[in-house]
Amino acid sequence: MANDGIDQRAIEKHVKALKKAYERAAKKYPVTIPVAGRGFTPSFTGAGTGIEQDPQLVRFLIWLGEQPQRQYAEQDAYAEYSGVSLDDVQVLALELERDGLVDSMGSFGADDSYQVTADGRVELRRLAQLRDTPAARHRYATDAFLRWLYDTAHDRRATHPAGFLTTAEAHFAGGELSETELDYALARLTNSGLVESEDTEPKAVAITIDGIDCVLSGATVSDYLNRTRPGDYYSIHGTNVVAGSQAKVEQHNHNNAFDPSALREFAALVQQLAPTYGIDPEQRDALIHDAEVLAEETSGDNAQPGRIRTAYDTVMGRLAEISAASAGLTTTIQQGQQALGTVFGG
Repeated sequence: MANDGIDQRAIEKHVKALKKAYERAAKKYPVTIPVAGRGFTPSFTGAGTGIEQDPQLVRFLIWLGEQPQRQYAEQDAYAEYSGVSLDDVQVLALELERDGLVDSMGSFGADDSYQVTADGRVELRRLAQLRDTPAARHRYATDAFLRWLYDTAHDRRATHPAGFLTTAEAHFAGGELSETELDYALARLTNSGLVESEDTEPKAVAITIDGIDCVLSGATVSDYLNRTRPGDYYSIHGTNVVAGSQAKVEQHNHNNAFDPSALREFAALVQQLAPTYGIDPEQRDALIHDAEVLAEETSGDNAQPGRIRTAYDTVMGRLAEISAASAGLTTTIQQGQQALGTVFGG
């Protein structure tokens, strides 16, 4: 039977496009199954997830996006531009094509030439937005530095943190991380007990057992710190303990909905960055003292919201009095505002 009028090549091309669409959908909206017993509470930021965790992929996609539209760019041109080996560029191109972010000229006999797809343009826009989002940058800096420290010195030897800024991992969504963002990451990790400072000059840090546990768990720092820990549970009616495994029980009343940890991290950040604000020693010491008060108010078992808010306002007032503008000061104020919203809402 003749098949006149049937364009077999068009059919194959359509089937290939459908397959790619299904693969992209499966990657963007994976089926997830909760795993019991891990003790982690996933964090949902609404920012979406993409390729920002892989600086090499991001750099290649941005380069392709900078090429004239509707024109294909060759792999060897990017290899020469970036210094990345051609073999590695080929793998990067295949990853981006698999995700539907670039398309090749394979059907025209040129497998080594690519252009950004419509989905790729959307991803480039999302990456540009992430680059300007302080919270996303700080989360990435914290996670990336801890992974780097583990890879560099999982034997817990003292390591100079500045070495991280020379690596490819010190880039997020196509932008370089700053020293200030590294200082923030160090303050958060140190305050959380995942990293400890060493008494050396210049300053060095070492990963702790908890830090190693965080990396090996595969969780982000935020998810690791927010994990639920198994423990003893009791049903208490009046003064009678109905169920429990301990012979002695102390009952405490806590406001479990109030978690001031974000402001405690803010206080640690202020203490860390205070020497960089360019203020006189008296003003600096007063700021550090007020930050220590805030840290103390947020560290107790029975934290009082009113006292914490007063201590916070005092610290922010000190920061507002600083006349010399700097990236570190701007970052600190932004973190303070975000921490206030996290703890008190709004």
